[in-house]
Amino acid sequence: MRLVLSLGLFLVATYSNSVFAIDLLRTYELALVNDPVFRSATLEYEAGLQNKSIGRAALLPKLTGTYNNATNKATQWGQAYSGGPDVTNNWSYPSDYAALQLIQPLFSLDAIARAKQGSAQADLSKSKFLLSSQDLLIRVSQAYVDVLFAHDQLQFQKVERDAFLEQSKVAQRTFERGEGDKTGALEAQASFQMSEAKVVDAIDFLENANLKLEALIGGNLDRTANLAPLKNKFIPIALNPVDFSAWKEKALANNAELKAMQDQIEIANQEYQKLNAGHYPVVNFVAAMTNQSSNTVTSINQTTNQNYLGLQVSLPIYSGGETVSRSAQAYANYEKAKVDYSVARDRVITDLRKQYDLVRSGTIKIRALTAAKEYSTMLVDAMNKGVSRGEKINLDVLVAQKSLFLTSRDLAQSQYNYLTAYLRLHQLGGILEMGDFLKVTQYFSRK
Repeated sequence: MRLVLSLGLFLVATYSNSVFAIDLLRTYELALVNDPVFRSATLEYEAGLQNKSIGRAALLPKLTGTYNNATNKATQWGQAYSGGPDVTNNWSYPSDYAALQLIQPLFSLDAIARAKQGSAQADLSKSKFLLSSQDLLIRVSQAYVDVLFAHDQLQFQKVERDAFLEQSKVAQRTFERGEGDKTGALEAQASFQMSEAKVVDAIDFLENANLKLEALIGGNLDRTANLAPLKNKFIPIALNPVDFSAWKEKALANNAELKAMQDQIEIANQEYQKLNAGHYPVVNFVAAMTNQSSNTVTSINQTTNQNYLGLQVSLPIYSGGETVSRSAQAYANYEKAKVDYSVARDRVITDLRKQYDLVRSGTIKIRALTAAKEYSTMLVDAMNKGVSRGEKINLDVLVAQKSLFLTSRDLAQSQYNYLTAYLRLHQLGGILEMGDFLKVTQYFSRK
């Protein structure tokens, strides 16, 4: 629960909906306060914790006080004495009744099951809140890098469009000089128009990514200023532990989703125990104090105090088969919960392996694309020098820049994927903490 405790360190009292530019950590701080999904999870957590006290109450004594004050009117008729005439008497009198009763369960399988179920329900709320807390880190990171990648994609599409525009101009001039054919000029023009359409798609994609991030932080992003981008120097985080089997053990022991499903199994088990308790007697200790004044027409102007202690035994005999059917239904749900856990466990381990492989292969991919970017940068420099010497034309520079932007985009995407896979791996392993997220935030800085 260290992640849950760490959340409080970043809470902020209020944020306005004014326009601002933010980095990854600030994005998370705003999402803590404004994300409706997390706010809902927080309230559900607070409500769920009460189940423990509710369940425990079934084992504790119940003290009930009763008071009744009434004005009574009564008519009594009958023979005044045996064989005598009929006599009618009308009575009008006040009466009071006060009682204080204590009931303490001594033997109740239903009460025991309710207490255990309430504790399991509170544990489920904790597990679900931990999962929601970790999920917020993932959603914030994913939404943040989606905006950055959408911006990278837009920049690439603009460079590609400019390259195709220049290519179209060259092809048209070549055709007009009689050195090229009409087909080449038309193909170049078509490529330019297609690239123009891709720019429009990239703008829409960026707008959509911005809106998703704004929904998390509850405010408007400054569309004229970029988010804090990735640093130029990217050193992958050392993976610990290295062996996948160790990650698998951590996931089976600590994964928040699996813990929540284990809690659901226990809840279903106690539901069965609670309903099956209908076959067994209930024994309560009962104590009461009563005070009665003019309770009936035969006790007008008489006050009676009565105290008693005793045992109350309730034994179910026949319920029309309802108890048997309900307990059988609850047991089937209990078995289903265990099967659902097995399905979830296999899915978690499969996803864990996927994220583990993405982190391992991501390191290799980033290294290769970094080298490719360096070579593409040198190619652009060479093309620029060639233009200054008259050996190359501007189109050659644009084509080289297009290749550089494409490589840069792919490198950035690989780095984004690596960082989100790193967080997902720790979440699935059940060990995602604020410190892991802070490691990721250090990869972004304002230029």
